[in-house]
Amino acid sequence: MIEGFFETVLRVAQYALLLGLFGWSAFWLLGLRSVDGLRADRAPGLAVLAALVAPVVSAALMLMSIAAMMGVPVFDLDRAMVEAMIFGTDIGFAFIVRSGLLFAGLAAILALRNRRAAVVFAAGCYGSALVTLGWSGHAAATEGGLGLFHRLNNGIHLVSAGLWLGAIGWFLVLTIRCYKDPDVTQAHAVLRAMHAFAPKGISLVALVAVTGTVNSHLIFGLPNVAATLSTPYGILLAIKLALVAAMVAFGAHHARVSRSAATAVRLSNAYPAQTLGALQRTLIAEFLLGLFVISLVAVFGSMSPTMM
Repeated sequence: MIEGFFETVLRVAQYALLLGLFGWSAFWLLGLRSVDGLRADRAPGLAVLAALVAPVVSAALMLMSIAAMMGVPVFDLDRAMVEAMIFGTDIGFAFIVRSGLLFAGLAAILALRNRRAAVVFAAGCYGSALVTLGWSGHAAATEGGLGLFHRLNNGIHLVSAGLWLGAIGWFLVLTIRCYKDPDVTQAHAVLRAMHAFAPKGISLVALVAVTGTVNSHLIFGLPNVAATLSTPYGILLAIKLALVAAMVAFGAHHARVSRSAATAVRLSNAYPAQTLGALQRTLIAEFLLGLFVISLVAVFGSMSPTMM
């Protein structure tokens, strides 16, 4: 029971770290070019810490998973058991590839000194590491060409979600900075960037919705949705969908408010302190919802959609 709890905690941590690291690096490249003062001269301390912790969490989760599959306590694992699972199974192959990508991403972040290429490389590493999460679990259970499609679809789903969460995190950080250090030019740039992100945000949400629907169909079949919703898996899935809908509503609110505020700032050149404070609060709420969604995905991603 205790080991199962720790395995779940590690799975949540792995999803959060990979989504966060990919979202941080990728969205800096894609969505923040209009904001001055955001040079890629060094990675923030939190990103460095996350990059250092990610390989450790991945290795610990792999050991916990091996112990669960072997039916032994994690401290009773021997070298032969671990090597057999890592080098002789698909989940082990995914772990090897993921570990290499995480160490490569860490190296890129540590070497980040006025090198845009380092951010590009880090984003590629963490995006690819996200895709490897689909090499185990429900996507890996689908065989043949359909299984390959399922893994690809799951990868697109995770990458799109990572970019969406990266946007939320970045805009939260930027509104906090503007609120603490008032500068009308920077505030206008941040509001303009939020407004400009709206079409990209809609595209990401659409990708998340479509790929999520396809994943659901491949896992339990959409005609079986009513029966699935009566299972623990289905209940958690329904909660996830409700939380995602709330996040979409927050995103629409942010787009509308940032558009109005950017126009007002451009016309009056007045610092939008009240608007930034309100955006900060709703961005925090959207970010927390995102963390809850990550936790739910990590939990029901290892559950069976059928009634036990």
